[in-house]
Amino acid sequence: MKILFVTAEAYPFASTGGLAGVTGSLPVALERIGHTVSLIMPFYRDIKNLDNYDWIGDQFLTSAGEKFGLAQTVLPGSNVSVYLISKDEYFDRPGIYGPDDASAYQDNAGRFSFFSRAIASFQENLKETPDILHCHDWQTGLVPAYIRSFRKPAVVFTVHNMRYQGNYPPEEFSFTFLPWSLFTIDGLEYFGTFSFLKSGIVFSDQITTVSTSYAKEIQTPAFGESMDGIFRKRSGSLTGILNGIDYEIWNPSTDPAIEASYSANAIGPRKICRNELIRQHNLERNPDGMIVGIVSRLTEQKGLDLLFPIVGKLIQEGLNFVILGTGEKRYMEKFKELSKKNPGRISVTLDYDEEMARSIFAGCDLFIMPSRFEPCGLAQMMAMRYGAVPLVRKTGGLADTVIDERDNGFGFVFDNADPDELLRTVLRARGLFGNRRKWTWLVKRCMKQDNSWSSRAEQYVKVYRKAVETRRRR
Repeated sequence: MKILFVTAEAYPFASTGGLAGVTGSLPVALERIGHTVSLIMPFYRDIKNLDNYDWIGDQFLTSAGEKFGLAQTVLPGSNVSVYLISKDEYFDRPGIYGPDDASAYQDNAGRFSFFSRAIASFQENLKETPDILHCHDWQTGLVPAYIRSFRKPAVVFTVHNMRYQGNYPPEEFSFTFLPWSLFTIDGLEYFGTFSFLKSGIVFSDQITTVSTSYAKEIQTPAFGESMDGIFRKRSGSLTGILNGIDYEIWNPSTDPAIEASYSANAIGPRKICRNELIRQHNLERNPDGMIVGIVSRLTEQKGLDLLFPIVGKLIQEGLNFVILGTGEKRYMEKFKELSKKNPGRISVTLDYDEEMARSIFAGCDLFIMPSRFEPCGLAQMMAMRYGAVPLVRKTGGLADTVIDERDNGFGFVFDNADPDELLRTVLRARGLFGNRRKWTWLVKRCMKQDNSWSSRAEQYVKVYRKAVETRRRR
């Protein structure tokens, strides 16, 4: 099949988190199993600074009399072409969605409307029309509306996180150049606004989300963010597929960013990585102490506030923490305060540094993700790949990827977003950590779990085929 990925971000060109990880790796996995895959995204300022692209030239929209520039590069380590939509007034600025993590650009409706119109024009003028447009998250949600009357290509729309919907006031609807006849309850209208995300859900041929549990959860009021009814209406076209990670990139036996190489069949050198983590973060050396790792966006979603009431107790139990992340100011300030009060026990780095993340995965004993909701999650997969035993809340993709050790699994799972329940689960892990034979068995089992894209890509191919059939029946 010929597949064109449409996304606002893709690793390594532009990234704010899991979306970029997926769009930067799934196309490569699909190419490896014989499909022709390309990707298109905005040409942000930071990408221009990379200087490893070819300029194609100006292109014209088939409507609205506008033009855009087009450049081309490739995803590293693959033959996947990456097309870059250039429009300086929209994309030659700091950041992706805003100048920083805490704010959004006021003209995002116009920016991503333009991007979506450019996609429609781009694919229409290709020599060979793609079989599939695979659109990702709200920023691409208008694309299915622009090509709704086309015979081809079919459209698959993936929802990565329901909390981000791209809802804008009706006075900005004119930026879309769509007919007002679509501003209805059966179209883009959503509680008096118009919604990019709703457009993607309503007008796509097939919809996916990033885990089987999350596909069920978003059809309920608790997780559907007020769109649960729309998903129930389209439940026959909705499929949950777990994200994966690239096992060539995330590989402790070849990773140059960690202190020693090791594998599931030879985990001894992992002790060297653990000792290096202690040294780098000035942690107290305690042979019987457990090192807890956290690599996360510091936001309400991630449930990290559940730790605040119980950190003191956990430190008394001999646990040390290494925390890496950035996000909401209130969480960053709280973690900074905890670090100052507990030197040698809590190390906090308020940033995102991929090499440091890899060293945490390779050196920590327990990796905690107590999320209030988690569509999929990639960090727990990376942690397991490196032998860090996961402790997670039973929600979304965390529930689908981590099985509790009491159920003959390889991690620790708790049900409710409650500090006391989290405390009991961490202390249960702390108890098993004292049993070196049992803990080594858990580490090896984690490393042998298959969360590679090769185990997921064929599921997307099945959805693509369904989408093609759906489009043919129109």
